Amino acid sequence: MKKILTTVLIASATFSVFSQAQNNHHDIYSRSIELNQKSLAFGLTEAEFDAIKDEAYANSNFVLGKIFQEDQLIKDDVPMRYNAYADEIEIKKNPSDESYSALIKDPNIFVKIFKDIYVFVPYEGSHEKGGYFNILEDGKTYDLYKKVTSTYREPQKAQTNYQKDSPPTFIKTTKYYLVHDGTFLEMPSSKSKLLKMMSKKSDEIKSYIKQNNIDIDKEADMIKLVSYFDSLL
Repeated sequence: MKKILTTVLIASATFSVFSQAQNNHHDIYSRSIELNQKSLAFGLTEAEFDAIKDEAYANSNFVLGKIFQEDQLIKDDVPMRYNAYADEIEIKKNPSDESYSALIKDPNIFVKIFKDIYVFVPYEGSHEKGGYFNILEDGKTYDLYKKVTSTYREPQKAQTNYQKDSPPTFIKTTKYYLVHDGTFLEMPSSKSKLLKMMSKKSDEIKSYIKQNNIDIDKEADMIKLVSYFDSLL
């Protein structure tokens, strides 16, 4: 992981790498996305889909970012966004384009969208079962990854006169993972289970949480906690 973040820092400081590498990368576009097929895929009218489509994304806006292949910056200033429903990085060739494509899913390719770094991680050797994770913290022993998932909920008709119809929507959930040597451990939501996970240094962690008023439901505090835990090892 240190290699990825070091690559990002170097690329942010110099652009000579980009000019050398951009002619050597393979095709990073896996497919084009047909916009007019999206509403049909959910059985919705175009207006119904337009009303909820932004909820499928971690951030619905296309933001200029960088695409890396291994330790090389291969494209800079690329409009990108993360589709948390399809688990894809969507990219445009030009900011003014209406059409866009999906980035090829490859563990050797990662992106930085503004301040967020997304890496693709295969599952049990399978790319199809793998997914994108956002790196929040990297340490000498443990990393902290974030996974945002958006799930489609179909419209529901009211069952009684006292209820209202529920419109279609996307529901976002966020999970955090403590990562060590390729093993992902989902971060628990309870303090007792968290201390058990960090049992190697549970006394120090308990003291740190108390002294610093750490709220494990807050992402910023979770990052601080994992960083401190890693520093103890």
